[in-house]
Amino acid sequence: MCTELVKPSSAIDMIGPYLAAKPTCPFCKKENVLVHIEGYTSPVKIVDVCKHLTAHEVIEGESHFEFKHEPERH
Repeated sequence: MCTELVKPSSAIDMIGPYLAAKPTCPFCKKENVLVHIEGYTSPVKIVDVCKHLTAHEVIEGESHFEFKHEPERH
């Protein structure tokens, strides 16, 4: 199993009144869309995400997203 922590794009984007987080999955390359409930490090609500996104973590005041991928076994 592979695990990677990814920072969202540094571009500021809003969806309605919410600050959007758009981390790109390192495995399937999908741009995932989540919105922060209050601020950059607040909890997030899912808008559109891939199956690899497993967690949102705040590390030293910065928002990170955890992606996991298990290679297919033949």
